[in-house]
Amino acid sequence: MRIRRTSLAASLLSLALSVTALAQDPVYGPFTQPGSVAAENSSLLNGTTPDVWNMDWQWRFQADALYMKRNNDWNDIPVISGPEMFRPSDLQFDYKAGSRLTLGIMQDDFEMDFVFTTINDWNASQSGVLGKAVVFDGSVVYDNVPTTDQAARDAIDNPDNSPNFLSSSTFFAPINTAALTGVEANELEFLKSGARFSQQYSSNFQDFEVNYKRRQQSGRFARFGFGYRNVQFNERGLTSLSGTFDTVDSATGLDAGLFNNGLTNGSLVSGGLTAPTVASPGIPTGFTENGTFGADELLFTTNIHATNQLNGAQLTGDFVLLESDHFELGAFGKAGVFHNAASGNITENYTESLNHPITSTTSGSGSSAITSTTKPYTYSRNISDSKQVASFLGQAGLTGRIFVRQNVRLFGSYEVLYLSGLALAPDQMQGITTAVTAAASLDLRTQSSVFMHGGRVGIEFLWP
Repeated sequence: MRIRRTSLAASLLSLALSVTALAQDPVYGPFTQPGSVAAENSSLLNGTTPDVWNMDWQWRFQADALYMKRNNDWNDIPVISGPEMFRPSDLQFDYKAGSRLTLGIMQDDFEMDFVFTTINDWNASQSGVLGKAVVFDGSVVYDNVPTTDQAARDAIDNPDNSPNFLSSSTFFAPINTAALTGVEANELEFLKSGARFSQQYSSNFQDFEVNYKRRQQSGRFARFGFGYRNVQFNERGLTSLSGTFDTVDSATGLDAGLFNNGLTNGSLVSGGLTAPTVASPGIPTGFTENGTFGADELLFTTNIHATNQLNGAQLTGDFVLLESDHFELGAFGKAGVFHNAASGNITENYTESLNHPITSTTSGSGSSAITSTTKPYTYSRNISDSKQVASFLGQAGLTGRIFVRQNVRLFGSYEVLYLSGLALAPDQMQGITTAVTAAASLDLRTQSSVFMHGGRVGIEFLWP
């Protein structure tokens, strides 16, 4: 009876081992030595010993050089309107070099890798000179002023009667508001033809991920995993407009004596700007066309900073499409939904750049005097906002490896990366809202996306 029980136990153990063996994936070890199933079968038929795949722990290090191009989905507003209108979306980002480092740790049947990618100073810019004036009062006001006023301005600056404009829906909107405030409505204010402009945008992309997945083995054509990913996508933009300030008095203002040949301090503050701080008892006097040192030279600048910090989980997939003793062709994909801590900041400066003097009261005399200060002053406004939103990231690519030696491979790929739910710098101008008091606030825009694509080449090492 004891013998029968022993036989029965041995039979059950044998059956269990057989089922376990049939349930396992084919295991040939990682590519520590290139080979194939056919090669192993051939060696068995010839009575020789097949190559043994290393199933012990291993390290994998890979260094890649990236060359990527970027396309944007910007929802921006024009810098100026009119015949020479331009806007941030006119800019084109060219290919930019970056780097990617990968460290993998392989043990038994699984692998964990750490990947760091960076592309810095991804720049785009444009600059030029405007052949037509830039009128601060906007096209609607300009089209409705008396033709004699238009003719007066055109005779000075623009014979073809088609200037550019600032308005509430362009950059530098506070200047438009100031030009329509109170007494300023009795004259046209503008930058004369020959004004200079420039735009510069710079982006930084930084990506860190940790993934846990099945280990690469010969005959395993699909591997899936999951991981954590942190992406930082930050942008800075600078737009500037500079030129000589001038005015033309309207017929109504001329008859009534209601003109001042400039933009006063009160008008600029009413437009939502903060007046510069000057030494007491001096006061800033705004902008003028006929100051002590001649017409003012004005410089308008808008600095925009947008940041996105994405954190979240992703699913990964790696696939082998074709493998041989000397090379391998494959593909990969990653996707996830991330929490994005987004923020934006806009700083606008309006500077009299030719050292405009400050009117002050001379101590003890009670009379006005002009100081000899040589420092220009600046009107400004600064607004910011932040939001917590959901963002999506998807990445896919085709890959190729060439086995140079047992533990050395050359690597190449073409890949695409799509990010949505981002706060991009140019879009934030559309998020500015103004209350009745002209105090501005920012409603951060986070509906934009970026599409990146390009190639990478690198080298991979395995040890031991």
